[in-house]
Amino acid sequence: MKDKRRARLKKVRRQNKVNEERQIKYICLDCGIEELIPEEVVRTFDIYDDGDIAEPPRFQCENCGGSMVPEDYTGVDGVHYTINDYR
Repeated sequence: MKDKRRARLKKVRRQNKVNEERQIKYICLDCGIEELIPEEVVRTFDIYDDGDIAEPPRFQCENCGGSMVPEDYTGVDGVHYTINDYR
């Protein structure tokens, strides 16, 4: 019985780790709040964005209304963005 529980717990932990890896951390430039956004959502916004490829996909902060940028993200065009580029 314990082995079944242990195996199920390991499976849940593995799934949680995979889910964490598929999220991009965004940080608000104004208030500093952090939010994890699913990579699929970020990539979709990146694909449909017709703007400057030097700018990453941005979101609006729900806390203060400021601009949120990715901590570390490589876009669909191969451009690598980091939070240090915007601070």
